[in-house]
This record gives sequence, C-alpha cells and structure tokens, in this order.
Amino acid sequence: MATSYEVNIDMSKETVDDLGDNGYVLYGFKAVRCTLPGAPLVWFQTTSYGTETELTWDESYEAYTSTSDIVPGGRIKATNSYETDLGQTLNVTGTRGTGWVDSQNGTPGAISILNSTQTKFTCGISQTQPDGGVTPMCAFPLFGGNLDVIAPIERILLMFSTLPVNTGTVIYQAYSPGLLIDLTGQNIRDVSYDINAGWNWDGGAWGRQVSPQERLVPLLIESSAQLSQKAPVALPGGVSKARAARGELVVGAPNGAR
Repeated sequence: MATSYEVNIDMSKETVDDLGDNGYVLYGFKAVRCTLPGAPLVWFQTTSYGTETELTWDESYEAYTSTSDIVPGGRIKATNSYETDLGQTLNVTGTRGTGWVDSQNGTPGAISILNSTQTKFTCGISQTQPDGGVTPMCAFPLFGGNLDVIAPIERILLMFSTLPVNTGTVIYQAYSPGLLIDLTGQNIRDVSYDINAGWNWDGGAWGRQVSPQERLVPLLIESSAQLSQKAPVALPGGVSKARAARGELVVGAPNGAR
C-alpha cells in the first residue's frame, strides 16, 4: 500500500482573508535526487485554503517524456506518461518519446528512464498532488542512449504568492517567502503561517525558511552519482543498462509490453 503524507497549515482568519482578498495562491514543490542536474517544477497550486488547511498526497508516480525545453519560466508538458512504481524502468523506444515500463529491472527506491533512441527528450517523474491530479514535479534532459535515474525525496516547499504560475512551470528562484518541510521518517507535519510574520514550525530541524529569490535547485534537486552505480541489468536482447547508457541499444518493446 502506498504511503500517505500530510502537512497541516494553521492560519488566522485575518491572514486567510488578506490572502484571499489580495489574490494569493498556495504553491507547492517536491524534491528529488537524480544522477544529473535538472530543474524543479511547480508541483501544485491551489486557492482552496482556510484557517485549517490539510494537504495530503501519497506515493503514486508516473514517469514521463516530453518535447518541451527546460528553460526558466517555461512549462513542461508531459507528452507521454506511464504509471511507474519505484524500482521500475520506463524504456523509451519511440522517436516521439513513447515506450513501455519494465517492472523487473530498475534501481530500488528510484524510477529509471532509459532512452534507447538517438533523440533527445526532456523527462522526469510526476506524482499525485494534494488536489488529486498527477503533475510533473521535476525535469531533466534525457539524451539519446542515456539512462536517467530519479529518486523521490519526501521534502516539499510551500509558498504563497500573487505571481500567476502554472503547474509544470520551471522555477529556479523562490518568488516569495517559503518553508522547506522534510517528512522523512514522519508522515505528518504541522505548521502555521501569518501574512506578516511568515512561516512557523516551532524551530524543528525538519523545517527551513526559504527567502525570496533564493535558488531552488540546491534545495529541491539533489545530485547523486550513487544512483547510477547499480550493477548492470540485462535488458531485452541481452544488452545491459551500462551499454545502453553508452548509446549501444536500440530495441523495441517485447511482446505484451505496454
């Protein structure tokens, strides 16, 4: 069963009224670990907040490919998206970014995306958000013949802002005061927010204030070469992931693959 997570935000009536009257939106970002540099995306946005706001989500993921470019302020559209569990691999075999999910071979605790074409794509993982939709939360370049390994981290960033930003938008700097919340080993966190005093979390080590214009990549995109150090696993046709990452593999989906 997928693990569920929850963040509760407590606010006064005055703060809620001021936020609503001035057009503030609550934005959320999600952290990941990957084998190469990438970009954080707006994971969710909502105006459904009140004096007691409950944000809940679970570990339900999709791996996606896209033809959208990773540029500041640009929006990443998941052109092809596949339900993918941790430890599984999305094998991209079509020149439009289509593919199939290998449920047997992958890196534990991560989602792998293997490009067996010679076409460059953008890729990443999507997760169920508090409002119920599934939206991309990160974006990475996926070069021809290469393997990206992405591991979700239970760390989110929350911020209120009047800046209109769509989900899936590439954001490199915070555009308002935010709070970075670590849920590792703890499924529920309680915080509060005041429109004048900012965020409060009783000073726990699991929380961190984020300043406007602070760089988000160091907070939300962790680089880890260890994710790519898993022993090579044979793919259809007897070719290993190590060879595939060097651009030596171009295969189609086996019979029955989705």
